[in-house]
Amino acid sequence: MESDTMLDKAEQQAVVETLEKDPAVESAEPDLIVVNGLAAHAASAPNDRYWNYQWGPRNIGVPSAWSHGTGNGVVIGIADTGQINHPDLNQRTVRGYDFLSDLYHSRDGNGRDGNPQDEGDWSPGRPNWWHGSHVAGIAAAHTNNRTGIAGVAPDARIQHARVLGADGRGYVSDIADGVMWSAGIAIPGVPRNTTPAKVVNLSEAWDAPTCAPVMQNAVNRMHKIGVPLVVAAGNAGKSANLAAPANCGGAIVVAATSSHNKITGYSNWGPMVDVAAPGGDTNAPIWSTVNTGKFSLGAPSYGDLSGTSMAAPHVSGVIALMKERNPNIGVEAIRKTLRDTGVNVNGYRKVDAVRAARAVAPTTRGAIATYYKSHGEAGVYGNPTTGERDTGVGGVVQHFVKNGRTTKLYWSSRTGVREVRTWTGIGSRHEGLGGARAVGIPFNNEQRTATGGYYQSFVDPRSGKTTKILWSARTGAQPIVESSGIGQIWVRKGYETKAGYPISPEVRTSTGAYQRFQNIKTGERTQYTWTPRGGVKVTRIK
Repeated sequence: MESDTMLDKAEQQAVVETLEKDPAVESAEPDLIVVNGLAAHAASAPNDRYWNYQWGPRNIGVPSAWSHGTGNGVVIGIADTGQINHPDLNQRTVRGYDFLSDLYHSRDGNGRDGNPQDEGDWSPGRPNWWHGSHVAGIAAAHTNNRTGIAGVAPDARIQHARVLGADGRGYVSDIADGVMWSAGIAIPGVPRNTTPAKVVNLSEAWDAPTCAPVMQNAVNRMHKIGVPLVVAAGNAGKSANLAAPANCGGAIVVAATSSHNKITGYSNWGPMVDVAAPGGDTNAPIWSTVNTGKFSLGAPSYGDLSGTSMAAPHVSGVIALMKERNPNIGVEAIRKTLRDTGVNVNGYRKVDAVRAARAVAPTTRGAIATYYKSHGEAGVYGNPTTGERDTGVGGVVQHFVKNGRTTKLYWSSRTGVREVRTWTGIGSRHEGLGGARAVGIPFNNEQRTATGGYYQSFVDPRSGKTTKILWSARTGAQPIVESSGIGQIWVRKGYETKAGYPISPEVRTSTGAYQRFQNIKTGERTQYTWTPRGGVKVTRIK
């Protein structure tokens, strides 16, 4: 229920006691407005906009952890001030939701809706921090795009639940609904989340002697389905027991460290803290994605903040790496792994991205798991070394290693499960040509030819283009696109049996293209030359 006027604490308690006497009411509690919930401090911006200024990810070993996982296939929920247009975030962002029910705090005039855009968290005495986007960039900014910064989990996706608005404030009930929806839990009156997060980041902290029941219920429900809620310990330099949601049982609570590997003076502390991570300070803050606008939306930019708000998304990003390797790992297993693999800093465990990711054994699932089990499992393929990853062209791929040899099992709805043995001539050539993104995913496994060689067909699910890679001891491995002008004539002349094995890829020229072949029985070499006007001409070569 909602009051038409503001109630003081005594009036709130009187209303609660009256409601609890009603047999139709299950429970009652004041829905508090979070004040100063953004657990961050502003700091001066450095001049350099690139990786060299990101001491935080380097400090916890993130680049080395990327060999174990990049967050592929994982959505990170960011329950915060909302999203902005930004080149380092746009390609990583999936549909979110605005949970601010109060018109004043929402600043968009219509309460809850499907647009989680950050309308500004400024207050009369403070300009915008663009807090939600700063947090999102730390966790999963677009990486290797020659722009700005790198995210801890560069292949993860970001989903914003806007739960804080004007002055960095919002109702606890809105925050609780936002984090639950992010995790895929149905919220009455809100569309179903079709891309639920596997970890949710809540970089907020507010004074509260106990965790509000509505917030504890949210944490409990998320915990039950294996989705960790990662929260900031708070920036008051006191016990985290006195700050919510850090005092909510089951949340993963993160303290802040400085670039000198010490717990910062502002960071909350105590037994509720699970791990620590880079949060920065005025001497070495955390650099991430923001906007130039001080009191309205401006242009995409980069800026620095420090706080436990910045520490939390470092941990959420590491959890995304872990979730890629084992999507079913539970909250307590995550907490234990982060602690067990962490590095001691002032009695707390600072996360170690490499050790945490490596400690999670990858698992198989779905069609790849069925294929793996029915075709010999570890005895044939070895053990999985990654979780399933998007191919970038449709479908997924998972890596397995036995005796130093890597086999990649690909799946798509068009091809089913097929394998690429990267140590063979064909598999090595597929990798060298650019793998799935350049050649396509396997349409079949390696097959013997009638002339003692091998071939394997690949398809690009986006275009339907098929490429065949053929190998023989005499010619090595080369591709041919059967649908090209050259490829069509090669097919008509009898494939590799009569037309020969390719001894070069198709080479583009200023006038067309050519490709060379060799008949491995006769040794005869030919060149197929294609031009738009003349079509294909076949000539013998030495």
